Amino acid sequence: MTRSRCLAPITVTGRRRARGMTLIEVLCAILVMTTGLLGLMTLMARASQATMSTDDAQRAASLANELATEMWLQGTVSLSSTTLSAWQTRVADATGMGLPQGTGTVTVDASNVARITITWTPPGPAPANQRTTRQYFTDVRLNN
Repeated sequence: MTRSRCLAPITVTGRRRARGMTLIEVLCAILVMTTGLLGLMTLMARASQATMSTDDAQRAASLANELATEMWLQGTVSLSSTTLSAWQTRVADATGMGLPQGTGTVTVDASNVARITITWTPPGPAPANQRTTRQYFTDVRLNN
C-alpha cells in the first residue's frame, strides 16, 4: 500500500490554473456587488424623492388648514385681502413653511363654499418646464 497512488501529484500548471480561476471569481464577485450597490443607490434616491413629495403634500395640507382655521375663527369664508396676501406669501416662501414655486388661491362660489387651492412644482432633475405641477385643494363651508 503506497500513499502516492491515492494522492494526485500537484504540478506547476495546476497551481497557475487555480490562481487564474480565483482571479476570475473575484472579478465576478466584484461585478455582482457593484451591480447590487448601484441598485441600492437607485432605490434610495427614489425613496428620497417619494419622501420629499409626501412632505410637500403635507405642507400644502397644513397651509390650507391654516387658512380654513382663519375662516372658521372669523366666521366667514370671505377673508380680507391683507389676510389672503399674507397667507399667499407664506405659501410661496419655499425656504420657510411654503412650497417650491407655490401659489395659493381662494375662490368662493354662490353657495358660500370656499375652495382653497395650492399649486406647486417640486424640484427635480428635469427642466422646470417639464416638471409635473402638483395641486392640493380643500373646500370650506361654514354653517352659521
